[in-house]
Amino acid sequence: MNRFHLSLLLVFALLEGAAQANTTTREQQSVIARWTGENICEMGTDRFYSLPEEKVRRLFESQTSMRYDDIPINPTASERNRITAQLTGYITAVCPGELESYRNR
Repeated sequence: MNRFHLSLLLVFALLEGAAQANTTTREQQSVIARWTGENICEMGTDRFYSLPEEKVRRLFESQTSMRYDDIPINPTASERNRITAQLTGYITAVCPGELESYRNR
């Protein structure tokens, strides 16, 4: 498994909430991707991924309309692919200097 795939797993581990069988809507997936991208661009990739889970929870709930526990622990392949594509697109457009660091995590 390369660093890019590990970083994706880390995003979902950081965003891990209570186990739910529910899937997320496309709108929720967009919120997750955009929020993650905004914070990576603001903090930098390494700092974002080093945040403790409780800090991620507080930030996510204060900066979005979603609850942290609404994020699925085991996203479907479709959810994961859509979030990853949107997140990569956001970083590419807004802070391209972080793209290499993001991909290498």
